[in-house]
Formats: sequence, C-alpha cells, structure tokens
Amino acid sequence: MKKTEIDINLAAIQIMWLFLLVRITVISQNIWMIIELTGCALCTLYVITNINYIKKGALLLIILFACSYLVSSLINRSYNGQYITYTGVKFAWKLLLYFTVPWICIQKRGSKKVAQASWNCLMLYWIPTVITVVVQGKDVVDNASNVYFIGNKFNVSYLNVIMLCLYLYLTKEKVNRQSSYLKLNRKKVGILLFYCIILYLAFFMKAYTGLFMILFILILTVLSRTLRFKCSNRWNGFFCFINKPFVMTLAVVLSGVVIFILNTIMNIPIVASYLESIGKIGNIFSRTLIYENLIEIISKKQWIGYGYGSAIVSQYFGPNAQNGLAQVLIYTGLIGGLLLLAVTFYCGRCGQNNRGSSAALLFSIYAFILSATVEITYSGFYFVLLAFYSACGWEEKSTEAKKLNE
Repeated sequence: MKKTEIDINLAAIQIMWLFLLVRITVISQNIWMIIELTGCALCTLYVITNINYIKKGALLLIILFACSYLVSSLINRSYNGQYITYTGVKFAWKLLLYFTVPWICIQKRGSKKVAQASWNCLMLYWIPTVITVVVQGKDVVDNASNVYFIGNKFNVSYLNVIMLCLYLYLTKEKVNRQSSYLKLNRKKVGILLFYCIILYLAFFMKAYTGLFMILFILILTVLSRTLRFKCSNRWNGFFCFINKPFVMTLAVVLSGVVIFILNTIMNIPIVASYLESIGKIGNIFSRTLIYENLIEIISKKQWIGYGYGSAIVSQYFGPNAQNGLAQVLIYTGLIGGLLLLAVTFYCGRCGQNNRGSSAALLFSIYAFILSATVEITYSGFYFVLLAFYSACGWEEKSTEAKKLNE
C-alpha cells in the first residue's frame, strides 16, 4: 500500500484559507477562536521556517502595514475595549500571513499547484454554503442578515469571486489565431456552468454588489479572449493600461473619492431609474448619510485611526463606512491608508506582465476595488489576491531568467 505524504507547503495555504479567512457559522465563536489561533500559529511556524523565501523589501513593507493596524488597536484599547482590541491585534497577525504564506508557497511549489490546492480546500466551504443558500430561500426580509454556512450574502459573494478567480486561473489556455472563442470545449463549458451558478446565487440572495463583481470579471474575460486578435492593438493597449501598478493604485484612490460624488451619480437619470427598479434607492441614500459624517470622523484621529473593528461610525449613522478606503482610514488613519496604497503599488509592480498569464487575478483585484466604492472589501480576500498576483509575477520572471541562462 502506497503511503500518502502531506505536502507541508500546500497544507499551509489550505490552513490559511480555511482557518484565517472565513468562519463556519455553526461553530460557536469561542471554539472558532481556538481554531483560528491554531491556524495562525501553524502558518506562523511555516513562515518562520521558510523566511528566506521572502524578499526583505516585501517583508518590511507588509510588517509596516500590519503594524499600522496593531499600533492603532493598542493605542485605542481604552476606547474600544478588550475584545475589539484583541480582534485588531489578531487581524494584524493574520494580515502578515495573508501575504507571506502565499509568497512562500508559490515560490516553493508553483502557482498552478497552489491555486489547485486552494480550489480543492475552498470547495469544502463552497458546496455546503450553496446548499444553505438554496435551503433558506430567497423570500427573506433582509438578505444581508440571513446567515449561511460561512456568513451573510457578502461573505458568500466574495467567496464566489475567489472561486471564480481560481477556476479561471486554473483553466487558462493558450489561444492561437486559428482558435475560435465560440468553439466550445470541456474547459469553456465548465467555466460557463460555474458562471451561471454563481450568477444565479447572486440573484437568489439579492447580492447585487457580488453580482456586479462577477459580471465585471465576465466582461473583462470575454474581451480579453475575443479582442486579443480581432482588435489586437486596442486590447493590448487596454490590458497594458490596467496592468500598470500606478493605475491599480489610482483605482484604489478613486474608489474612496466616491464618497464625495455619490449624490451626483445618483442624480444621473439612468442610474436613478436602475436603482429604483431593483429597490436600492434607500440603500444608496443611506450611504450618502454615512458619507456626510466620514470626514468629521476621520479628521478627529487622522493619523492613527480608531483601531480595527471600531464601531465609531455606528454612533453617527450605519454599521460601517460602506466604503473600502474610508474604512481603512477609520481603522488605521492616513498612515495605514498610505501603506495600503504602497502595498497595492508594490504588488502591482511585482505582478505586472503583458502576456496575460495572471489576467484572472488582475481582473479579480479590480473587481474588489470596484466593490470597495460601496462596501468594505479591502480586507483578507483582497490582500491574498495581491499576494498571489505579485508571487505569480516573481514566478514568471524567475522562469524567464532560467530560460535565458540555459
């Protein structure tokens, strides 16, 4: 009988996904706390024993970014209380692992194996999540408060986007000039089927933010495969444009600018009509009330923020900032906000390539940036995507260097 050996590297990435990024809601909070801390400890041990695989500059930048959450949480401990402070310290710890674990795993085992291992383990969460979504039904008072296997509709939507990203990355294929996009094969049928499932889930849960993210990736994916040869120059120009680290960083900045122009956007007739047709006028209007107070909130602690998990926004209006960049500024102040931009730029520069090999990752990163205009998506999934993207860039450059030396 053949003995099955556990690959420590692939096990590390799976532990990170399963224990650090999503939580099984049927498990009590206290028990899950033990599971999460165990996962953090195991991943930390893995990182320490493989620290030489991480570039010093990259490690220093991520440490500084994590420290912005840590310091802010500790300084505001008397204001936030013991539990919120603990949550902030834990998030700073996890943030380090969101970047370092994928960096090491991809360097040692390659992006294809890491993506496959990630897909395999996340299916353990995705399948029961889909079942709980369908079983609970769509006729609920508030879908956002409907709890599924791993959380509410936002948690499910973000998991769907990650699963889509991994699936597209794993099924990527080289296209030649004679190939037809309309000619179906097994991979294309699989992609189409998965798209249909997650789009249906988004409609079913009324998770319109997740729906827009999925459609956004779908549009970019179709354009990348149909226009590459028909309008090669235009497509290459567009891809090279969004591939630039400065553009990616600028997109993050613009996602925060929405808080100043949302009223103007709502007054556009076609936008207003669409929001009214899906019953979201009230949701968007409530965001304008939140945004009116954000400048005042941020200015009171503009440099270090209020600490991760702070409920300061709820004292004004709404549960949180309802904007990704604004929420980071509330948690960590301008220092953390600038470090977020620096991390995005660095990862964008490392992952940059004009061949489109990591296009699925790039499209998904932009999908999270787009969603950040009205949700708080600059968190775990976004950071892991940045880590994957940058590590894939390192891998490709390393492969090219080896070919040149041969």
